[in-house]
Amino acid sequence: MRLVAHIQALVRNGELSERGMARITGVSQPHIHNVLKGVRLLSMDMADQILRRLRIDLMDLATEGDSDWAPSPGAAAPVDYRRVELLQGWIGPGRDFPDTFSDERYPFQAALVELLDSPAAVRLAPDPSRPLIFSAAGVVLLERSEKVRREPDEDGYFALALPSGGTIGLVRSIHRRLCLWACNTGKWQASPLPQRDRLQIIQGRVSVVVRSC
Repeated sequence: MRLVAHIQALVRNGELSERGMARITGVSQPHIHNVLKGVRLLSMDMADQILRRLRIDLMDLATEGDSDWAPSPGAAAPVDYRRVELLQGWIGPGRDFPDTFSDERYPFQAALVELLDSPAAVRLAPDPSRPLIFSAAGVVLLERSEKVRREPDEDGYFALALPSGGTIGLVRSIHRRLCLWACNTGKWQASPLPQRDRLQIIQGRVSVVVRSC
């Protein structure tokens, strides 16, 4: 009941839509709608799945009167999460890089979000040509500050808006030309990026990647 009330509050406050929750949790939108309306009940397995996918700790649902829920001495403190604005669309081949925000937010650990000046989240469509960690469907947390995008470091992975579609990759400057470095057949190859303003190409530095289950 508390989980349902928690989800109802997220929807009511505009932090999550029923459609967005269905995509994140893997539970059908009609079922979620009926649960939130009180027509259907959540099974234990489905409740566990929602808790896991939305990264809700059981302690988040506890109240001051729940003395039995208090953590034991020496136990780790509950993890705090912050919901980050989610771009409308996907990063993937043949897809224009998302340039507007949706009405949804995606949860990440607050400690990670607080390190960023301009955080944003975006979904990944499967793409086997990307580095392995980014090849499957998932969600990435980006740092979109102008400084990071204008001066990309060579150790980070960046979200890029290319004519062929959005992608994730390493960026290098070779003879003053910005290049995308991709690993194909075990060898690193450089592909010159379009001669456009860097802010149009480099959309953010990847901070966290969450792979879909």
